[in-house]
Amino acid sequence: MGSNSSNNSIRDFLGNVFTESGSPVRVIWQAVQGILVFASCLSMLLENFEAYQLNYAGFITTLDFVAIGFLTVDYFGNLYFAEDRMRYMFSFWGLVDLLSIAPFYLMMLSPTSGVLMKSLRAMRFLRALVLLRIIRVRF
Repeated sequence: MGSNSSNNSIRDFLGNVFTESGSPVRVIWQAVQGILVFASCLSMLLENFEAYQLNYAGFITTLDFVAIGFLTVDYFGNLYFAEDRMRYMFSFWGLVDLLSIAPFYLMMLSPTSGVLMKSLRAMRFLRALVLLRIIRVRF
């Protein structure tokens, strides 16, 4: 009985994170998401400069992993809590969310494909659209 109650409270909490646009926990979630997306876009720019690439490669990689992890949880959370999952998957924002994380996982499947990696990295700019979505919702 205690485990079922615990599962319901976790589900309610996550439901607030992914469905209640005005809830404080959703606002915090979106703020963290916005910060990570902005930092990730900034790190993508900085890694094009050799000095930053050499001196901060570990930090940039870690930041990328954290951002991708967060965006992956966000995508699957939105998908799980969507009223119509197929509609979310093929909606503009659902596709933006998916395309902002897909290049990372595709590169993990084929790390030796340099041409593929470089072309897919260009799709990472879609993270900026995620940031625009957060701003649009907030203001």
